[in-house]
Amino acid sequence: MLACPVCGRPLTRSGGTFRCGSGHSFDIARDGYVNLLLPRQRHSRNPGYNQAMIAGRREFFATGHYQRLADEIAGLIRYALPPVGNPAVIDAGCGEGYYLRRLRLALAGPEPAARPVLCGLDISRYAVRAAARRDPEGLYAVAGTYQMPVLPGRADVLLSHFSPVSADDFRRVVRPGGTVLIGGPGSGHLYSFKELIYDTPAAHEPSEPLAGQEGFEPADRHQIRYKIALRGPGQVASLLAMTPYYWSAGPETQTRLATVESLDTEVDVIVHAYRRTSADTGTGGPRR
Repeated sequence: MLACPVCGRPLTRSGGTFRCGSGHSFDIARDGYVNLLLPRQRHSRNPGYNQAMIAGRREFFATGHYQRLADEIAGLIRYALPPVGNPAVIDAGCGEGYYLRRLRLALAGPEPAARPVLCGLDISRYAVRAAARRDPEGLYAVAGTYQMPVLPGRADVLLSHFSPVSADDFRRVVRPGGTVLIGGPGSGHLYSFKELIYDTPAAHEPSEPLAGQEGFEPADRHQIRYKIALRGPGQVASLLAMTPYYWSAGPETQTRLATVESLDTEVDVIVHAYRRTSADTGTGGPRR
């Protein structure tokens, strides 16, 4: 499933190492993941979510506030999977792996017809390390979503949830007839939470990420909406670590939110489903 990020040839696991036919090798960390992000692909020393943000994400997911969201997304993935064989699901921008773990639970059964490979990719090594620790059955790699080290046409379902969207790379790695699910904020997502951060918060403007892109046909649109009640110390601060608002929240805002122990806010997520229509998946590995 994985491709060498240097030359694009298939990677094969041998003991604690992934190797390609050209002789490039990548060691598997003791936590069970492989780092396939090349130095020239990094925009900083530690790109993506930092260690504190991943800790906040773990704490927030542990409250169960996003369980309904994750389980509904898991249901969409189950519906899109081929009924037999060994299909592959990629979570492009998997974070600490919560959505793949909920999917694994949804797929569990006495005799499942299909046993999919669940692969998580994220540019943050802290995120991938946390994901691999919690899900030793999964395949996790440090990698960007614009240059995914995945073989052409290998993915049956690709999930991009609140992550960067690369039409070119999605077109390359998803097989014809496969499905791309893209989750993003609806207009009211976390609006009451934003009111704690900004004087004049703006509603989100939902978009259609792959609209008009060659090789993708809109298949469906799902909206997931419900209220969550955050209670107790630390929950609001952990939610901040879940969101892009963390990057712009200064020390004073972070300190103030850490004292908030009660908040009712909204989950409003739109998941767009696209079917991969073209047979042209490309012939090479990751785009370099």
